Amino acid sequence: MADIKFRDTAHCDFFLENMMKCRVNDCYHRAFFYVMGIASETRANINQMFNFKEDCIEPEGMHGGWQTSGTVKVCHLAFNLWNGYAEEGQERYFTPEELFCCEFAPYFMEGIKVRYPEYCRELPAPRKQTEISR
Repeated sequence: MADIKFRDTAHCDFFLENMMKCRVNDCYHRAFFYVMGIASETRANINQMFNFKEDCIEPEGMHGGWQTSGTVKVCHLAFNLWNGYAEEGQERYFTPEELFCCEFAPYFMEGIKVRYPEYCRELPAPRKQTEISR
């Protein structure tokens, strides 16, 4: 977790605070709260997006009046990392092409690393190619 890049102190504080509220500390919760913490609006409205008592996402929160084009992308990625969620009939808005066209893209990549640590490891340095003699 020490290698995670947070957007700012408020993002890090939000992540830690919400992880403390959870009953489970797994890659699903970590990725969800990491991504939801990227924008101040999603931080402020977390209780509309996540039910801590039932430990589940609240898709109805996607239609809140506070949502902007950027926060919708944040929520779409967070929900998708949680359980593969994509709103029926709206699947095209959950694609990388739609999600990553925004200022949050570098942090979205971090969220993916948090969710899939086993696949997002550092690659070994490429070996130097030796010249082939003819």
